[in-house]
Amino acid sequence: MIESRRNFFVVTGASGSGKSSIIAALRHRGHLCVDEIGRQLLQEQVRLGSDATPWQDHPAFMELLLTHSMQAFEAVEERLMPVFFDRGIPECIGYSRVLKLGVREHHRDAAEGFRYNPTVFFTPPWEQIYRNDAERRHGFEAGREAHAEVLRAYRECAYELVEVPRAPVEERVDFILHRARQLLA
Repeated sequence: MIESRRNFFVVTGASGSGKSSIIAALRHRGHLCVDEIGRQLLQEQVRLGSDATPWQDHPAFMELLLTHSMQAFEAVEERLMPVFFDRGIPECIGYSRVLKLGVREHHRDAAEGFRYNPTVFFTPPWEQIYRNDAERRHGFEAGREAHAEVLRAYRECAYELVEVPRAPVEERVDFILHRARQLLA
């Protein structure tokens, strides 16, 4: 069964390229937003002392990411107004490749069964704003490589990718909202 939500918009892109700032600004303007599942999971796994992290037990982390991403999709009841997701289910395909796990069929099935708006917004790598933190342990180049795999996964899942220009956060938000309104009209 395919669940398709035209009003669900994904904002994806390179690590440290401003996605979370965009999501925070969208939320500040009153829009419903879903925070990045991977970052939440990492914080939880570290707090629990679990090894289900991308730097320890890769397969366990990917299964948690997929499960929680599907749950987040299903938990949103809004069907008319735009909802903005900081990353989406196809990320599991891209990150499985990055972690050298191969792409599992149930990850493809989930990406096919849980459909966001056909247009996905992505933020390109932006070295000037990139910063490491407790969850973002990889360097800029590794983030750039992962970004390429994530975009490849979205293309394979038949999404149209729209690059969000490098600009101040409010301009990026205006760009996304303008396009989202056009797509929902």
